[in-house]
Amino acid sequence: MSLPAREGDGWRVHLALLGAQTGFAFFPIFGKLALETIPAMALAAFRVVAASLLLALFRRLSSSESIAREDRRGILLFALLGVSFNQVLFILGLSLTTAINTTILTAMIPVYTLIAAALLGRERMTARAGAAVLLAGAGAFLLVRVENFDWHNDYLRGNLLLIANGISYAFYLVLSRPILARYRVLTVVSGIFTYGTLPIVLAALPSITRFSGAHVSPVGWTSLAAVIVFCTVLPYFWNSWALARTHASRVAFYIFVQPLMASTLAIVVLGERLTLRSAGAALLILSGLGVSLSPGRLPARPLP
Repeated sequence: MSLPAREGDGWRVHLALLGAQTGFAFFPIFGKLALETIPAMALAAFRVVAASLLLALFRRLSSSESIAREDRRGILLFALLGVSFNQVLFILGLSLTTAINTTILTAMIPVYTLIAAALLGRERMTARAGAAVLLAGAGAFLLVRVENFDWHNDYLRGNLLLIANGISYAFYLVLSRPILARYRVLTVVSGIFTYGTLPIVLAALPSITRFSGAHVSPVGWTSLAAVIVFCTVLPYFWNSWALARTHASRVAFYIFVQPLMASTLAIVVLGERLTLRSAGAALLILSGLGVSLSPGRLPARPLP
């Protein structure tokens, strides 16, 4: 079962969400460095397989809890949305566009989460939330350059793949929350990665068979290790721990930390340039997030 609520969980939730988004913010940076010598699909497979093994090990060492048969179909769905589709779409998108664009479009996830929660009847779409959707949506349209649609443009394809990634992850956040209230977080996260690994490995098989470790630079291997531990295992655990204790939209709102951190890192580490269009899109999206933030108090216990 989920961990019992304790006094002080409120600030722990905030801390866990901040740590998770910090790890996710580093992913575009380490991912770009790894992609210089590791093919995109191979990177996706290596990331998920290694993370799945580590999570399974931690789960075995900490608890003997297993997922009930009637919940396994749900875990498979969450694995497809939160791991299989999510990872492949993200890494393919990152390989085609810039780290700055990647992190700006990732900031759209709270908006997708609001829409998904409203469509599924989990949360109410208020006028404030509607205004947030319009503002952030305008930012996304500005960034993907819909006025010059050309599917052969790598940046456009990368940006659209990242939008699809965000939608997939938003539905994962909304749908997985109830099951996180019934099991230990590590049990659910480990199960999701275990179920989500096979589809990615099958999709990446052609890339893996052509892969040669001799062509990977030391920076590539180090970046891959950082992607697995600091940008996958720890953030997914912290994010899920927090998700069991508050609303999905509140978890998603912490994504606003990513554009600020990752864009700064992309400029400093990767030498990318923040264009006027990217800055305008970021301003619109962050304004949308600011409008949608509720002044309500963070619940300190799992919600029904």
